[in-house]
Amino acid sequence: MNKIQKRNFLLYVVGRMVSLVGSGIQMVAMPLFILDLTGSGTKMGLFAMISMIPALIIAPFAGVLGDRYNRKNIMVSMDYVRGIIILFLAYMTYIGKINLIVLFITQVLISILDSFFGAATSAMLPDLVSKSDLMKANSVTESISSASMIMGPVLGGVIYGLFGMQWVFILNGISFILSAFSEMFIKYRKTSTLTAEINAKIIFNDIKESISYIFNNYVLKNLILMAIFLNLLFNPMFAVLFPYTFREVIGFSPQQYGLLEMMWTLGILVGNILLAVFFSKRESKKLFRNGIYGMVFLNLLIAVVLIPQILSKFNGIWSIFFVVGALLMLMGITNAFVNTPISVYFQRIIPNENRSKIFSALGVIFQAATPLGMLVIGILVDRVEVHWIFLAISLLIILDVIVFSKKIEQMDFTPSLETE
Repeated sequence: MNKIQKRNFLLYVVGRMVSLVGSGIQMVAMPLFILDLTGSGTKMGLFAMISMIPALIIAPFAGVLGDRYNRKNIMVSMDYVRGIIILFLAYMTYIGKINLIVLFITQVLISILDSFFGAATSAMLPDLVSKSDLMKANSVTESISSASMIMGPVLGGVIYGLFGMQWVFILNGISFILSAFSEMFIKYRKTSTLTAEINAKIIFNDIKESISYIFNNYVLKNLILMAIFLNLLFNPMFAVLFPYTFREVIGFSPQQYGLLEMMWTLGILVGNILLAVFFSKRESKKLFRNGIYGMVFLNLLIAVVLIPQILSKFNGIWSIFFVVGALLMLMGITNAFVNTPISVYFQRIIPNENRSKIFSALGVIFQAATPLGMLVIGILVDRVEVHWIFLAISLLIILDVIVFSKKIEQMDFTPSLETE
């Protein structure tokens, strides 16, 4: 990277780091806050579902705009607006007017803004560094993001436990404002040749082209088919099942729950450091395959540990904490080996002028089934013992990977290794 690229990349990373620390604080505190407010797994699942649906609907349109307008301007404006909304939540908490309706409405707005921010951000990174630096840049970005998310959950558990939700909102709102300020200094020029002219016909044509591009690529098509089912199970497990189990069933404190979230992101950080230092030139398919098999195995181990007869063998809550934390950390490492090679593959094969809309379409399709999973699992945790849910999820994930194991071996990640 030359000096300008290094400066831009540093500002890009610092902006993300600051906002992610704030988001990590709120990510841990929010499910605990809803559980303390309602005591209902169903309502927590409903909140998680509402957090996703607007993003899934808006993301394709956000991607089209991200290819036609300045991505830096989109990033900066979305960060400022999100910061203002979250500071509004802090004010509502301060005056005692916070409730589920307010949380749901503001979360819909934030979810929409997240879609525009995500489409611009993911498509912008390849414009800031050369293709030959993409694997390293992605690993560094993910590592710093993971480091931020390590600090965030720990702080989130402590701040929520000691000071309440008002200070969680204040810190997250300020983090978005600081992130936007940092991003303003990125020297970025719109390189896409697409015009800013936009109308309904252009939007729907672009969405149609994105879907056609995705399903005409063998690797993308099969990754999507496998990921839809995996995300139906994995994402609701982390968003709903883990917080409910750790807080309501096992009885971890907010601080302990924050530390467990930290172990997961610490694992992702370690995984991305390993990728950047030792495996940046390794075959992407092999990294992906080993990562997915490792995640499946570790998820099954967590499900087994949470069986009541197994839990009763532990000597106190801290022994459970250390075993689950270690498994989550190892699972985070394998997660990095899955996600980073895929991200690099996408960034290298997708043309710049179509990158935002195709990334957005990929995000929508990958996550299409997740809201349903969040709602279903939220309902189930109020009615079924959680260890049965964990075991069922683990067995279904194993089945999905077995079905697609042959497809994984046939995938050709070779185009992702081409550089300019």
